[in-house]
Amino acid sequence: MGIDIAHYHGWHGRLHSPWWACLAIVRVALLQVFRRKLYWVVIGLGLLQFLFFWSVIYFLTQVDVPNNMRRDMHRMIGFSPDTPDGEENGYIKFMQQQSVVVMILLAFSGSLIVGSDFRLNSLPFYLSRRVDRRHYIVGKLLAVSAVVSILTTIPALLLFFEFGMFTSSIDYWVEHWDIAVSVLAYGLALCVVLSILLVTVSAYLQRVAPIAITWASMFVMLRGLSSFLQAYNQDDRWHLLDLWFDIRQLGKLCFGRFQSEREFHLALWALLILSTVCCVALVALVYRVRAVEIVE
Repeated sequence: MGIDIAHYHGWHGRLHSPWWACLAIVRVALLQVFRRKLYWVVIGLGLLQFLFFWSVIYFLTQVDVPNNMRRDMHRMIGFSPDTPDGEENGYIKFMQQQSVVVMILLAFSGSLIVGSDFRLNSLPFYLSRRVDRRHYIVGKLLAVSAVVSILTTIPALLLFFEFGMFTSSIDYWVEHWDIAVSVLAYGLALCVVLSILLVTVSAYLQRVAPIAITWASMFVMLRGLSSFLQAYNQDDRWHLLDLWFDIRQLGKLCFGRFQSEREFHLALWALLILSTVCCVALVALVYRVRAVEIVE
């Protein structure tokens, strides 16, 4: 069959930068996740928690009580709209609680987003085009980051907007603008850490069961080990072995509220540990992708 009969033709439009392919990779990955009905169960759990906090904020903004009683109600319900000295506000607590749902979703979607490209040999299809290895890596990292942001950062910003909207003035937004910046910073930290770790683990293990077991071990087994060593040695620095503890300390560092100087030092060590782990994982990911043979 001639090429004209097959209706093939050359491209006469404007060629865009290959970096635009990253957005296409993100779109395909999100469609893969949202087309699975089972994943909507996990997403629904996250939305239920978001609706609970939304209702709490509506209740707190509509009740007319003295300020001291309002603060007591904040502590009782577990949501504080501002950032008291040494305490966590409701937004960081919400994001940390949402992270549990995110961890479950990522544990089972890693094989779908990344592992299938290696298992089904579809990665050479990407790399045989103008899409380079760096474009593929960035696209997959952005895809996982999008999943994390949809369940953590975006809902937290909506809660911040809701509280200011129900107070009938913009004073709350003006006085606490730093909270929105802190939410964005913590959301970016979550996206960077979780995306690099998940994409790397999924690129090597590829299948659902090994990825889920390894993912759970990284955050559950290390947590139990760190708690045991901390109780045995009576030294809270052993908690730094727990990646989940390190991520939480990173959140406190973004919001800038610590109960003691020692807690601040622990947060700095947590930042160093997470940076080192992410750098090692990123190097391993680049090595894994470079090992794939392509035909140009």
